[in-house]
Amino acid sequence: MPSHRKNSLLCLTLVFLMLSACAGGKHHISATPPQQSGPIADLRTFPQDLNVYARSVGQSKRLLSADEQAQSQQRFLSKFFGPWAMSRSTVRKSEVSGILRKARGYKHGDVRWTQAEWDAIAANANMKDFPCLARPAITVRNTDLREIPTHETRFTKPVYNAHEYPFDEFQYSLLPIGTPLFVTHVSNDRRWIFVECPVAAGWVDANDVAPADESFRQQWRTGQYAALVRDKVSLGNTHAGIGTVLPLAGSSGSSLSVLCPVAGPDGMARVQSVALTKDDAAPMPLPLTPGNVARLGNHIMGTPYGWGGMFGNRDCSALTRDLLAPFGIWLPRNSRAQAAIGIVQPLDGMNAEEKERVILSQGTPFLSLLGIRGHIMLYIGKYKGRAAIFHDLWGVRVIDGANDNARCVVGKAVVTSITPGIELPNLYRTKTFVDHLRTLSTPRP
Repeated sequence: MPSHRKNSLLCLTLVFLMLSACAGGKHHISATPPQQSGPIADLRTFPQDLNVYARSVGQSKRLLSADEQAQSQQRFLSKFFGPWAMSRSTVRKSEVSGILRKARGYKHGDVRWTQAEWDAIAANANMKDFPCLARPAITVRNTDLREIPTHETRFTKPVYNAHEYPFDEFQYSLLPIGTPLFVTHVSNDRRWIFVECPVAAGWVDANDVAPADESFRQQWRTGQYAALVRDKVSLGNTHAGIGTVLPLAGSSGSSLSVLCPVAGPDGMARVQSVALTKDDAAPMPLPLTPGNVARLGNHIMGTPYGWGGMFGNRDCSALTRDLLAPFGIWLPRNSRAQAAIGIVQPLDGMNAEEKERVILSQGTPFLSLLGIRGHIMLYIGKYKGRAAIFHDLWGVRVIDGANDNARCVVGKAVVTSITPGIELPNLYRTKTFVDHLRTLSTPRP
């Protein structure tokens, strides 16, 4: 078959992909979580309730003015809808195909990926014809953004229970329902498409996406939007959580309606109205106050850690990104980029006491971010003279026999000091987060 004809057929198949539904129920989560115990002392000594910290700095204090939030919201929407302004791929073929050349890592347990398995995935990716598509689309349910077109996992070491080590190297991010996309390629089996989205580029399951024609895009860009303010909100035949942004269709009394994307009989995206309570969603942007951030953050408190959104959970940068999105604050996908946002105060070269002094004097509770290599944290104020942080923490590095790269695992969203695990007798080199802190950054419009 001539290559141009094959490309045309591949492009046409996206329209006719069948979309499957994911059942979801409504779960009510307490906004004041119980005290948690754990392997590090901070989880017992620092209240695991963000309202405690919000009250100490003023629950109703505006952290950004209404005008500043409006500016931030415009930047957020510009980034959010950016893929729909695209006309062609901005990702080079070599960037997509590089990972597909050589097998590496473990699939599960001590089973290594074979080169034959890797080659089969590469063949299905059809990189010789990349890119073969150029069209807007939208996620019709939450979907994983993947490094290669497979749901299989890749670990850097043998892993027998992925829930105990949720670090799938193929996992880039979790994209919420209603995320605008630009589709640039489709796999040979038509089960995977390559997309560029507001945070990154990668492969997504084609069943989770529907093409968005001009009519749909006009309906979707209403100019008024709502943000979900708790997790596991039912949206008809799917569910979503904090970090999800949808068009606001109307509001009355204690309820509001939002627009949700679904796939029509022809596979194309169409609009469906869903009624929600004001406990589920709120007009965006929410007033940026410590009390409002605490209310949303308490729904996240204690939820499990998941690298890149693995198992539908959050990692450190997803926590900060999702938590601040309802307030119209756009954050990039990874911790390094987030640490460079807004007004940045370098902390390198300071000792631990100097760093904490700068954080307490210059940080804005419930807005400022603390960055170290590979980790990001939200500063939430002072507790008993110490700087307190809210973050999704996998663990603290410790020594376990001959292994000097072990972890005292926490594995969830928690509040700690900037020296979590300082009391552990096997702490690696007696160093904690404060020794590695590089930046104090405060997002601004």
